[in-house]
Amino acid sequence: MYISAKEAAKKWGISERRVRILCAEGRVDGVLRSSWAWNIPSDAPKPGDGRQLRHMKNLNLRIGMMDFSKLEQTRIVLQSLADAEQFTHSYKHLVNRFILASFVAENMELDPQDLAVLFNQCFVPSLQFDTQVLALNMRTIMMRMLHQYGLGPVKGKSRPQMSEQRLMQLYQMLMQGLDTEGKVSYRTESVIDQNKSITVIQQMETLFVQWDRDWTELHPVVRAIFLYGELLRIKPFGAYDGLLASLAFAQELIHGGFPPALVQDEHKDEFKAAMILTRSRGNYQNVLRMIEQVVLRECKTLQGEA
Repeated sequence: MYISAKEAAKKWGISERRVRILCAEGRVDGVLRSSWAWNIPSDAPKPGDGRQLRHMKNLNLRIGMMDFSKLEQTRIVLQSLADAEQFTHSYKHLVNRFILASFVAENMELDPQDLAVLFNQCFVPSLQFDTQVLALNMRTIMMRMLHQYGLGPVKGKSRPQMSEQRLMQLYQMLMQGLDTEGKVSYRTESVIDQNKSITVIQQMETLFVQWDRDWTELHPVVRAIFLYGELLRIKPFGAYDGLLASLAFAQELIHGGFPPALVQDEHKDEFKAAMILTRSRGNYQNVLRMIEQVVLRECKTLQGEA
């Protein structure tokens, strides 16, 4: 059963205009839009007021001195490529590398040969069922992202903006086919920060206030890595949050005109050490330098193969 924005406004004790803004920001669970009207589930909870969180920050995040000229030059080169079919073929290989790196970051074992067999539509007896489903779902999502957002010579058809609703959609798609499939909700545990108990919901609201307000002018790679790091830190759902963080990271890189890329297995220990520094001090300088190198390398690979 659905109610209108006017009815929700009366129910939640806020203005109808505020309800429409919350719907447009993707902060109302299960909301649907038909023509100009918002259809809101009658049991949808009132979203927390992000405006009251604007004085808060999960962490003070820093990147130090960074020169993005190489990344920008490479992005221009990617945009100049013409062979969309060959680029898509090369992107499929990139997706394999990205999924392997994502599983490494999640501390999940996945052999490249097993992944190749799996992606050739063959069941792999040595792999756990969940691992196979997650890998297949990630590949489907990332191929869909290429055609949604566009990259290089591939033109996008739609460009969904990152929001809490979009993040939940990504998680639902990631978990499709597993026992946890169904209504998505954040985990209920709280953390203690400055002698105050903060819920995951509050941390996520704060994160997206920062996303919409403080990070809008940042370079796309910086925005992507900040989002990745904060999702790893918050662990919003409590299961496979690292894979979700990787997908959100991939989406924002593609949205910004860059290929998705994560540090490969041979540098995983260095990358994990750099990520620990982001959680304790909010310092992303080392992480960004490592990500810059792998993004540039993937750009060159796409240029060479396309």
